[in-house]
Amino acid sequence: MSHDSSYKKFFSRADMVESLVRDFISEDLADRLDFKTLEPLPTVFQNQEQAERRSDLIWQVKGYDGQLVWIAILLEFQSTIDKLMVFRLLEYTTLLLRQTFEQQADKDNILLPQVLPIVLYNGAQPWNAALSLRELQSPEPQPVEFDNLHFKYHLIDIRHLEESLVDKAKGISAWIFRFERAANVQEMERLWRVMFHALKSPSYENLRREIIIWLETCILPVRKISGAKVVVKRLKEEETMTVVTPEMEDWTLPYINQGIRQGRAEGRLEGKLEGEAWGLAEGERIGIAAKAAQVIRQMIAEGFEDNLIAKLVSVPLSDVQKIRLQS
Repeated sequence: MSHDSSYKKFFSRADMVESLVRDFISEDLADRLDFKTLEPLPTVFQNQEQAERRSDLIWQVKGYDGQLVWIAILLEFQSTIDKLMVFRLLEYTTLLLRQTFEQQADKDNILLPQVLPIVLYNGAQPWNAALSLRELQSPEPQPVEFDNLHFKYHLIDIRHLEESLVDKAKGISAWIFRFERAANVQEMERLWRVMFHALKSPSYENLRREIIIWLETCILPVRKISGAKVVVKRLKEEETMTVVTPEMEDWTLPYINQGIRQGRAEGRLEGKLEGEAWGLAEGERIGIAAKAAQVIRQMIAEGFEDNLIAKLVSVPLSDVQKIRLQS
């Protein structure tokens, strides 16, 4: 499975699209939209020369105000920088609007939809292609004002988003972005553990499995992480594991969105990860965190074996054994 096809699968979920708009485009806009009306649209068009044009994903959604105006969300997925992206999206937008126009019986009273073009980019280098036609045009000669087409798309440069934006995101699309931004395999394993408990509802079962496949086929091989097969094996084992202590649902997760900086990770995620705000505080990974030690002691008291504790809490077996001797 390719990276782009994985993203198409992820964002074929209506709840994924809603979280993308709410967390990474505009919460005010999201509040005005009735996401229960989300509906996928055909992505294949034909231009005037009968040449086929194919977009990645297009969704339509209506507003809460009762009006017939609706927004078409046009998604494009990129792993490389495309200098022609603004022209591609302009063409898709024009074809979508033209198709909508031609399908209307009453050509004198047509209300065309607003279109929200979004590019999701996961490349290592910051995106540097133009976001609008205005950026590519020469300055207007004064005092003449040119009424040119002011077309612009929204870019989500996943690997280079502001940390605070990802930190506060509560929707499920943010989990995909966090995996993309993880600095190493240890972060990925810890991130998986927290995500598993946040998305433990049966409705997310297929999504969790798709994420494992995506990590196995797209993320770990590209990052050339040693022991990738072992990592995937552990994630699959944890996917089927049901024994969880209450403390682990409030697990403190180092590293998320901060990366490894001089051997230290900053950041601590606290609180329940579903339905509550995210709280981020500074922290360091020196030895075993106090919260981890607390969880380990309780698991020892409840009869868990050392190997299982080390796997669940993601700490060296020797550290678990030291705490057992102290208990």
